[in-house]
Amino acid sequence: MNCKEARQYINLFLDSELDSKTNLEISEHLSFCEECNTRFVQEERLEKSLVSIIKDDKDSMVEGAWEEVISRFNHQVEPEEGIRLVCRPLWRYLVPATAAVIGIVIMLIMYSRQDPDALTVAAQKCHVEYMTDKIVPTIESISPGEVSGYLSGKFTFPVTVSEVPDIKSHHIKLFGGKVCHLNGVSVAYVMYHCCNAPVSVFILNAKDVGNFSDMKQYIAGDRILFKNDSGITFVAVSTKQDTFVCVVADHDTELLRWIADNFAKI
Repeated sequence: MNCKEARQYINLFLDSELDSKTNLEISEHLSFCEECNTRFVQEERLEKSLVSIIKDDKDSMVEGAWEEVISRFNHQVEPEEGIRLVCRPLWRYLVPATAAVIGIVIMLIMYSRQDPDALTVAAQKCHVEYMTDKIVPTIESISPGEVSGYLSGKFTFPVTVSEVPDIKSHHIKLFGGKVCHLNGVSVAYVMYHCCNAPVSVFILNAKDVGNFSDMKQYIAGDRILFKNDSGITFVAVSTKQDTFVCVVADHDTELLRWIADNFAKI
């Protein structure tokens, strides 16, 4: 089962509504796919949070406000006594439930503004997780040869890690690498540090670039793409080995171009 298939079933998996075969396949996929497992954990936490909000929210001010509304309504339209007694406790849960629904809608609106099939979005999301220590390298090494050797055996395309020279006052140091998935596409993830800040380099097969909507729109030969989003810069360039390199960091564009160019020359 690949990433796209697994994500289609995450909600059903959470609710235990899948058959045993599909359930087992998703469990196995989550055990080795860190990106999908992270998304599953986030979905699980969100669901638990919503349930908790609906069940446990007993804010006295909220209850008082709604009691006042119900009281005024009852004075204007007198229902039967049994109906009034039933309505009153139900209103206590309407506010938190409504708040939860509004929260979900806001999250969906924010997410819809980003293209989930964009390489820029996926790479920046992965880089943020590296910045916050949610992602760590599988192999920690300052040796380009060692990291290259580890990653090369895991892909059908060549993976050559570059030793990037310092530029101006920037000291660029290799930290390690790992295999990761960007929207279901397997990529080599090489991690650097520059001026004590993380720098992410993603190497993927040039044939897989077409799977990303934004790359279809921007790539033309060896053209480099610049994209700034929330202070994080994205630079992409094709290489001589039929691979594609993306560099993501909270640094100026010149530095990211320098790193990308070093990979492109290999």
